[in-house]
Amino acid sequence: KSLSNPIGLAAGFDKDAEAVDGLFGSGFGIVEVGSITPLPQPGNAKPRVFRLPNDLAVINRYGFNSRGHADAAGRLAAREASGSAAKWREAGRLLGVNLGKNKSSEDASADYCQGVRALGAYADYLVVNVS
Repeated sequence: KSLSNPIGLAAGFDKDAEAVDGLFGSGFGIVEVGSITPLPQPGNAKPRVFRLPNDLAVINRYGFNSRGHADAAGRLAAREASGSAAKWREAGRLLGVNLGKNKSSEDASADYCQGVRALGAYADYLVVNVS
């Protein structure tokens, strides 16, 4: 597969696969959506971003706020049905799906496997996010 350009947008910006085509249209060669969890969840309680001015740093404790596999799969399936996914694939763009586990999950590996089954068909690559 030929890559149109090596600049990608990592997971976290488009958590629920809402802006894939617009991001490709902005010039990204790679767009990674997610992290997407099996079931919807709100993420960590606020505040969840902290500035450390003396260290010139930021701490991010968002958690995996996600609308879940079914929501993202519906959106990604619509891209396939409309021909949009094929258009960008032919233009050398790659779509990654970042898989997360639910905070309340008792079986992380089952959550990741569920993500592969639910979203793998729409992705050029998958990421298992164990953070």
